[in-house]
Amino acid sequence: MVKKRETQDAGAPAKKPIHIELQQKDKEIKRLSGQIKEATKKRDKAGRKDAAHKHKNKITPGKMKNKIKRMEMVRSMKKEKAKKKNLVRLKKKQIRLEKGEDACPRGITNTIETMRVYEETFIAEADEEIEADENIDEFNEYFKEKTTPKICMVTNRRPSRGVFQFLKELKTVIPNLHYYERKNFKLKDIIEFAKNREYTDVMIIYEKRGEPHTMILSHLPKGPTATFRISGIKLNHQIANHGNAVETMPELILNNFDTRLGHRIGRMLAALFPQRPNFKGRQVVTLHNQRDFIFCRHHRYEFVKNGQRANLQELGPRFTLKLKTLQHGTFDTKFGEFEFIYHAKMGENRKKLFV
Repeated sequence: MVKKRETQDAGAPAKKPIHIELQQKDKEIKRLSGQIKEATKKRDKAGRKDAAHKHKNKITPGKMKNKIKRMEMVRSMKKEKAKKKNLVRLKKKQIRLEKGEDACPRGITNTIETMRVYEETFIAEADEEIEADENIDEFNEYFKEKTTPKICMVTNRRPSRGVFQFLKELKTVIPNLHYYERKNFKLKDIIEFAKNREYTDVMIIYEKRGEPHTMILSHLPKGPTATFRISGIKLNHQIANHGNAVETMPELILNNFDTRLGHRIGRMLAALFPQRPNFKGRQVVTLHNQRDFIFCRHHRYEFVKNGQRANLQELGPRFTLKLKTLQHGTFDTKFGEFEFIYHAKMGENRKKLFV
């Protein structure tokens, strides 16, 4: 019986013969070996010079009084360090080519998140206790779609132009946001006013040197109340290649609210947005928690190549929130019970994160 010869697909790229692939691999290994030898010679030559220089003078950069000579020595030390690092990299690359990736695994880049100190309140993916708390907390009516977000927004007395510009663009991000003039009303009176008109949240923006500085967010009618510091504000016209937002229900994305405190803050911020986004509007609001800073971004999807790919066009505003306090109930500085208060000593260990 004659076996049929296997034919290659016309559209598939032709495979290289094995002997050609082996030849190319050998050439690459020889090239790397040459680079390693050359780098080793340079290192040994520079090392002998440095050893002779150190033995002769025994001077470190810190002991040098001449600034120019000191800078030259530091520059040469950095250059030598870079050569050693390059030599190690080339050797690892050669080992991977000869023995495979498993012989010399690639390291993981250390970041604050990867070296994060373990937090006891870290939430697992499925936690029955958390689910039970969610069913009885202050936001359960919103997540059960029994209420629709409606926010009352005020400022400090006599706000400046910079605050009004920020509020104007914030209204394009959060739907159902209604601004009222503060006048001489106290904060407790404003909260009672909002309760009587069935608002779900009160947002107060305070300024410092003509720019928004603090945000107080109080969920009605039973709280909680959070205080945030606002920083890194960039308005629509300050963003390159920006788009213009339209009044629509945006999609909401929450990232990295992993602790009990972060989970509570995430639910509080989610309660500002309607649960039924208009996906045809293609607008999305992202609240990304990283190193206890909440980065707020507003984008629009742009579909290209017949819907096979999507780009993001930033609409603005762009700003960052830092949690300062979280308090039970509505705003009460005198008798209020605080769940969380941030103070300066909490920032000494940068690997200790709370949100």
